[in-house]
Amino acid sequence: MEFVQSVPGEDPVIVESYFAETPATVFHAWTDPEIVVKWFGYAPNSLLSATIDLRTGGRWSFLLSKDADKTIGFEGEYLDVQPGEKLIYSWAHVTTHADGAREETPASKVEVSFTAQGKGTSVRLVHAGLNSEDARRGVGGGWTAAFRHLTALYG
Repeated sequence: MEFVQSVPGEDPVIVESYFAETPATVFHAWTDPEIVVKWFGYAPNSLLSATIDLRTGGRWSFLLSKDADKTIGFEGEYLDVQPGEKLIYSWAHVTTHADGAREETPASKVEVSFTAQGKGTSVRLVHAGLNSEDARRGVGGGWTAAFRHLTALYG
């Protein structure tokens, strides 16, 4: 398993890898909430929940943490859904406080392509429009970790 990643801190963040499964299977792993919670994040099984409305214009959200004071997660909207081939969606880091106040980063854009290669799938992720070097470093590290966890599930 080889990962290709852009230089940390640069825009866009790019992560590429090969998975020993069909494009349909790997695409499913990106779009089934029960599977996403197993591999997404810095550590396996680190999401509390994932909600996915898989259609162009549909919303998605991943919940990282929740306590009495606030919830923290990611959310966005699917801009393009091509089953087994491509996902394009907006991305924002969101904190919602107990009083309902929300803090949200400016939306960035994620494009994931799934390309048949031999008996498996090459996946290329491009995450563009992150507004700071620190955000790009954090997101890049998160995506690299997530790809490693996905590899554990789908080699």
